[in-house]
Amino acid sequence: MDNIENIVSIHLDRNLKEPLYLQLYRGIVNLIENGALKANEKLPPIRKLAKSMNINTITVANAYKLLEKEGYITTKVGSGSYVISAKRISCEESILETKVVKYNFASASIPPSLFPTEEFKEAIVRVLDSEGGYAFESQEIAGYKALRETINETLLASQGIDVDTDNIYVVSGAQQGIEIIAKLLLDYQDVVYIERPTYPGAISAFKSRSAKIVEIPLKEDGLDINELEHMLKITPPKLLYIIPNFQNPTGYSYSEEKKSILLEFAQKYDFIILEDDHLNELYYQEEAKPLKAFDKNNRVFYIKSFSKLLMPGLRLGFIVSPEIYGRKILEIKYLSDISSSSLTQKALNIMLKEESFKKHVDKIRNIFQKRWEIIIKSLKKHMTQDVYYSIPKGGLYLWINLPKGHYSRDLYYKALEKEVMFMPGDVFLSDPFPIEGFRISFTQISESDIEEGIKILADCIKSFLKESYYKRSIFGKDYRILI
Repeated sequence: MDNIENIVSIHLDRNLKEPLYLQLYRGIVNLIENGALKANEKLPPIRKLAKSMNINTITVANAYKLLEKEGYITTKVGSGSYVISAKRISCEESILETKVVKYNFASASIPPSLFPTEEFKEAIVRVLDSEGGYAFESQEIAGYKALRETINETLLASQGIDVDTDNIYVVSGAQQGIEIIAKLLLDYQDVVYIERPTYPGAISAFKSRSAKIVEIPLKEDGLDINELEHMLKITPPKLLYIIPNFQNPTGYSYSEEKKSILLEFAQKYDFIILEDDHLNELYYQEEAKPLKAFDKNNRVFYIKSFSKLLMPGLRLGFIVSPEIYGRKILEIKYLSDISSSSLTQKALNIMLKEESFKKHVDKIRNIFQKRWEIIIKSLKKHMTQDVYYSIPKGGLYLWINLPKGHYSRDLYYKALEKEVMFMPGDVFLSDPFPIEGFRISFTQISESDIEEGIKILADCIKSFLKESYYKRSIFGKDYRILI
């Protein structure tokens, strides 16, 4: 039986410039993600819902189409529309859940064996011993003041970022931080520039605001400046989202020259930059400076997560914001979850203040630097010269490009047969289409398995290219259309 009561309670404001179908779409998304509409539950028929809400059937039809496109519902001919799940599963998540393999170059999360559980447990116990039940009291919406002060005095000061503590906001992970900035700055069809390729979670956040996403090609030293300036002269963005150091998925890092140019462009063309820093501490050659450290005109929002470096389930990060946006950030944060976990904020504060966080980062940097060295050596030894890869200066990823016209998604399935898994490049695009590039990571594979895994991957690539070249010689360059 379709559930109409919850949906008709959605408030549609006809005075907003945002179309009604988008307001309805967002309202239904909230009901799905909050569990009010459950998996396999049938949505009301279009005509019935339109009549109940006193809106046009086209409005409901467009909202349903967008819900289906974004993976929230499915339509069964002759039956109706049904909720798929209470949470969208990203392309990256779905790939990682497909198969357990021996050589996992796909996952980029730190394995649980490297989590600082003892240090975190000690910090939690100290907080509980000293505060008892008061440890669970809600904090300011902006976050635990002592933690924000410690972040400023330790992490930000060491990176050359000079801000007032009142402009630091604790959030429940980087993803929430991106979503807060998206809600803060973006309205329907506002233009957002992103790197191509980039982190899919950010793409999802911008799409949820119905922004117009423009992809700018990413080179090894940062965005393609010629393409960027060309696009800026046509349609400047409201927001530019970048990961300037050890980028996900490529591992590329911006040169200081390009960082300087980006800040000049932001001032000249009047747009805001959102800098995502998730791995700056994992440098293997030289320390990486955030873009925010060079920001003299308050053009940069800086987001940092502790999830990648500590524990994914910690769900803590922070935003550094230009002062003028502070009040609005607090409003959006309050509507999202009121405030982030009090207990974990206080425990993290102890770890930062007493440097157990720094010791943990130093430890995992040494571990991953060894794997980084092995993977680079293995690639040089076994990888065919037909492919191209660059050597990142830090982070957890490398990007490999197959020859033009040979797509990583096709290779992905062949590699799986050999117990090797990586991330095909189309996962990291706004509108997924086949591309040659793919990401490999070395977080979930042991040092002893890296070389063998790379050798098998290289053999798969050689076989794949040989087969592709043969098909091209038989069918012509567009053989994919025929098979």
